[in-house]
Amino acid sequence: MVDNVFSGTARPGAVFHFKVTDAASSESGVKIPAGSIGYGVIRSASAAGRHNHDGMLALEPRYIIVRKPSGVARVDVMMSPLLPVQWTPSEPLLNKAASHVPLPIPGLIMTGVNQVRWGRNITLGPGFTFTVLPVENLTAGAPVC
Repeated sequence: MVDNVFSGTARPGAVFHFKVTDAASSESGVKIPAGSIGYGVIRSASAAGRHNHDGMLALEPRYIIVRKPSGVARVDVMMSPLLPVQWTPSEPLLNKAASHVPLPIPGLIMTGVNQVRWGRNITLGPGFTFTVLPVENLTAGAPVC
C-alpha cells in the first residue's frame, strides 16, 4: 500500500494506490518491474460504531501501470482469491475468553454499557502487503485460481 486508508473516513469508490514489491510478468509477456504503481478502489467501508461494532475495509485492486521505453502498458489485476475479502481489527483471544466470564453486574447496567461501547477502526497503509494476480483475456479461457 502507498496510501493510508482509514475505515473511519473511507468511502466506497474512493481510489487507493499500491506499489509492486516483487518483479513479475503477465501471461501476455508484459514485464512488471518492482516499484510499478497500481490503482484500486475501496469496494466497501464502514466505520466503528456502538455495540462493539468494528470498522471494516474491502479493497479491490484494478490495474498496474507499467512504464516502458515504447510507452505505457496497463495490466489488469485482481486480489488473490486466497486472501480475505475484507479486513477488520481482530479481537485478541484473551478478550474473547474474558467476555464469557460471568460478572456480578446486573443485566440492565451491562446492557447500558454495551450500548455505548464503541468498536475499533482499522487503517491499512504503507507496510500492509497483499497479493494481486494479472487478469488476462477471460474469453481465451477460464481464470487460473
